[in-house]
Amino acid sequence: MGLAGQNQVRHMYVGQAAVDDIAGLKAGNANDFVLLSQDGSAVGAGSDFRLFQKDGLGNVISSDIIKASNVLDVRSVPYAAPVLKKVTIDGLTVDVNTLYTVNIEIQGHGSLSPEDTYLKQAFYKAGSGDDAEAIVDGLIVSLNRNFAREIGSTATSNRSFTFSKTGSGSNAALVVEGKKDDLNFDADKKIKIYDEFRVDIACTTYPTVTITEAGSQGTGTGYQVMEMERFLLGERGDTYRLNGYPHNIVGPALASVASGQYDIIEVSYYDEGRDEAKKSKKTLTIAMATAAIPNAEVNSVIADLNTILGAGSVDTIKAS
Repeated sequence: MGLAGQNQVRHMYVGQAAVDDIAGLKAGNANDFVLLSQDGSAVGAGSDFRLFQKDGLGNVISSDIIKASNVLDVRSVPYAAPVLKKVTIDGLTVDVNTLYTVNIEIQGHGSLSPEDTYLKQAFYKAGSGDDAEAIVDGLIVSLNRNFAREIGSTATSNRSFTFSKTGSGSNAALVVEGKKDDLNFDADKKIKIYDEFRVDIACTTYPTVTITEAGSQGTGTGYQVMEMERFLLGERGDTYRLNGYPHNIVGPALASVASGQYDIIEVSYYDEGRDEAKKSKKTLTIAMATAAIPNAEVNSVIADLNTILGAGSVDTIKAS
């Protein structure tokens, strides 16, 4: 596949507002876009189409010309907020002179590979007069002290987890909770920080360890769209803008933001040679910042796609 050009197999456009025509695009703001027939006229049933966008330099750029008959699948993907994973250790029994060891196995830390695991531990030895709350308090101190060694962490907080206590006395419980990716997004490396993890404890009398919230990375979060935009900017040559230091090629800034929320449209289609039967599958990805639900900007593009492909081909973004 081509790294910089219309031949690459996946193009991505991050938009701020959908306009009606090319004139509106030229008069509008950077990252506005419009879906039109391939010649710039209004879309019609079965027409070839492409996406036009005003880039950060004020130029009007466009996607591939896509034949309606070559479209394989179109789907809309509404934004879904991430859910933090949470594990609770409760029902602690106090066994004097017993060492309580909390194990947090982090998967994919650093390398992002699930085979790469990183073990962090906390320790507390129960003494005479201790109750479950004393054990939980001691484990929280130990966990924070251990994670304080990590980059970007302090004696009381770190980039990956929150350690807290619920209840008191004999009913106290330890809660280990993950943190959102967009809060920890590395803007320089453009990679996610999210850690998948498991929690367990070793002690004489085993307590209850419960995954109280399974957790989800969400869909259309700012860090996800920034990742995609960062690595799919080849059409405009922007993937090269940080190469060749100190003579860097400087292009438009990313349109997406780590704190943003985005609805997405995916158009799967194929190109085929004029004199041969080979088909090259491609994807057009459109991400639109979610200002309200339903997202009128995304739905206007979906309406155009339904005009081209037939009513009901693409679901609109609806209020949940």
